Amino acid sequence: MSLSVKSSVRLFAPLLFGFSALQAAQAGGTATVLAGEDFSQPSLQVVRSSIEFDGTAHVRVQAENRREGYLIVRDNVPYAITALEGQPIVLNFAQMMQTMGGMARSLAPRSLITDGRYVNLTGPGAIETIAGFSGRVWELTTVNKAGRQRVDEMVLTNDPKVRELTDAMLSTGRLLARSLPELDADANERLATELKQRGTGILRVGRSFRLEKLDTATPPPSRFALPAEPTVLPDLRSFGGLFGK
Repeated sequence: MSLSVKSSVRLFAPLLFGFSALQAAQAGGTATVLAGEDFSQPSLQVVRSSIEFDGTAHVRVQAENRREGYLIVRDNVPYAITALEGQPIVLNFAQMMQTMGGMARSLAPRSLITDGRYVNLTGPGAIETIAGFSGRVWELTTVNKAGRQRVDEMVLTNDPKVRELTDAMLSTGRLLARSLPELDADANERLATELKQRGTGILRVGRSFRLEKLDTATPPPSRFALPAEPTVLPDLRSFGGLFGK
């Protein structure tokens, strides 16, 4: 699994999956997650983000200290929200990628995408407690498009709320990956299926992702409302590559 800046956005965040009627009644929460290249290296950036979710159909992701830039998923459509002269601008993420290219990647949240295809999970190993949740350490093996395998520690828990958060992150990550041609939008499908079958959610991935806090209260619907009507952008790629490719 690659969790590099080059891939622009990351898994776990954003990071599939249906629930029973009982689970639906309990759906939703607000998580704080940390994501970065390697927590053990102070020179590498670590991003703290808030992920609010009500199932997988309504998700809001916002990096710390970015009041005017965030992502909202509504009914399987991701929107990037920014501001111009104090006025909110809502952009369909897929359309934004088509018209703005590389510039749009800077608005994509981290912690929501993996570009590694699931191979297997081996374990379990030691018990580890993260953010007040107890889980087991497993070894996750993935392979990227170039055929390179990677093994990461992954801490999994059976807690249903962490499970819901994982669903929201993986589902959102898949939606964003569909707009990023260098990523395989189906890369985390097998992992998502495996976690669903096990009934587990993710607490930590190596030294690149960690759950910091999870509030189990369902966010109000207003948190997932779009602050304005979506803006249709002109095709800016005709401006000589000014906005990237």
